[in-house]
Amino acid sequence: MPALAQTPTLSDVRQAIVRCLIDTVDRPCISISEVSHAVRRMYPLCELTDWELGDLIARSAIDAGFAVEFGADVP
Repeated sequence: MPALAQTPTLSDVRQAIVRCLIDTVDRPCISISEVSHAVRRMYPLCELTDWELGDLIARSAIDAGFAVEFGADVP
């Protein structure tokens, strides 16, 4: 029987964001939209709003020294 998907904790979401940042360490700028889509694919039951998730991504990226692209050019 497959395991039931669980709602991720805030710590789980932060770890997913950090993994995305590590994966893009060779790029000086990250896209909020790209990271948001990646996190939502990893955790489809994430209860954060788009605004809350975007804010968390931006804060994490800025803390890590990335420039942040706020545009939504990824479908």
